[in-house]
Amino acid sequence: MVIANSSSFVLCNMAYLTVIIGVVLLLLVSLYKFVITPAFLSPLSKIPNAHFSAPITSLWIQSKRRTCAGTRTIYSLHQKNGPIVRLGPSELSVCTPGALKTIYIGGFAKDRWYLDAFVNYGEPNMVSMLEHKPHSVQKRMISNLYSKSFLQGSEDLQKVSNHLILERFLPIMQSVAENGVEMDVLDFFQGVGMDFTSAYLFGLANGTNFMHDVEYRRHWLQQYKVFKEQLPQERLGSEIESWCLSMCKDAENFIRSENAKQNPLATQPVVYGRLIQQLRESSKSTDSQLKLETTASEMLDHLIAGHETSGITLSYVMHELSQRPSLQERLRNELLTLSPPVVHPHDENAVLPSARSIEALPLLDSVLQETLRLYAAAPAMQPRITPYAPTGTTIEGYNNIPGGVRVAANAYTLHRNATVFPEPLKWIPERWMDAKPGQKEEMKRWFWAFGSGGRMCLGSNFAIQGTFPLLSKPGF
Repeated sequence: MVIANSSSFVLCNMAYLTVIIGVVLLLLVSLYKFVITPAFLSPLSKIPNAHFSAPITSLWIQSKRRTCAGTRTIYSLHQKNGPIVRLGPSELSVCTPGALKTIYIGGFAKDRWYLDAFVNYGEPNMVSMLEHKPHSVQKRMISNLYSKSFLQGSEDLQKVSNHLILERFLPIMQSVAENGVEMDVLDFFQGVGMDFTSAYLFGLANGTNFMHDVEYRRHWLQQYKVFKEQLPQERLGSEIESWCLSMCKDAENFIRSENAKQNPLATQPVVYGRLIQQLRESSKSTDSQLKLETTASEMLDHLIAGHETSGITLSYVMHELSQRPSLQERLRNELLTLSPPVVHPHDENAVLPSARSIEALPLLDSVLQETLRLYAAAPAMQPRITPYAPTGTTIEGYNNIPGGVRVAANAYTLHRNATVFPEPLKWIPERWMDAKPGQKEEMKRWFWAFGSGGRMCLGSNFAIQGTFPLLSKPGF
């Protein structure tokens, strides 16, 4: 009996000991894998840490992002730690032209974050496409429509610009000036951006009239605040998606109707028409509704980008000019050299100066460039994923960076390099005009308002060409 009890006691102790040994081994393996390896043995361990916890957890940088302090925090980190910083166990931030070349011109794949942020109608668009092949295929369908040469020679865009500026924008601004009423410039300029973008996408007769329809503009902007925080499945059937789909259908009816083309405001649905045609020709499917929603996803992304970035940029231009009467006078004198002049009221045959002549104005160009530098409308991180390569990736002199690491740059930090942009926190448009030989080229290397590489902003030329005429009225 005593022997039996002793055996049971020994077996019981051995079982406990086995469990304890197993737990200890598990803790040691976990410690090695999740603490020692990332903190001391990983190729990333040589990169400066954003926080002491960065090698083992992303909680610190995530807390900054939740309080909308992520971009400024990362700028401060680069000020302290140099061109590359480790934000988390598998996340890096970079801020040099060399890193941009490696990551963005080098074609690193996009992070999955883009799927949650930019998918519409459950359908991908160019911004949300992670892989390069489907993106490049769709980009080739419409990229030439956004080239500088096409835009400057487009009769449709010229007609759109004449109508929107001469018949909508200038009369509204004249009325505001004469009556001394207050104006929410961000609200208004987002409406201006939407009218321009929608008219180019869908045709002038099928686009928005946010400049005049103030009530709906404000309602739409409130709806958009909700929309942009939603996940793709939450957006399905939303007012914003239905609104864009309706404009796609109007453009489709316009294409099919000869009577609609007789409308004096008629211009071609340039982008919609090209994309829907190309998608149908390249698709083996006969499901026209699917193709309509695929096109609508792309169109909605262009509308969102076009209205928001234009509104932000133009508002900051007005903010800075309002504080500098002498600069306003210099800009006014430069604008008076345009032919034909931009005046209001105007005769019925009035047209705007050519895009090339407006673009050639040095002070106007410098005002816009400096605004895009200091107040980039998309200043935050643009994350990519390092490729899986046998020897890893080299970024900023750090070798063997493994595949699957999230790496990103941001315009906010790049545009505040004091060596390249002296007094970087000040708005100084003259820096672009007075730059010494080689200095301007260096500033352009660090200028990243529209991104770079094959996935840079498709509408950068459209944004610039659309903004210049709005600033070309001498009395504005």
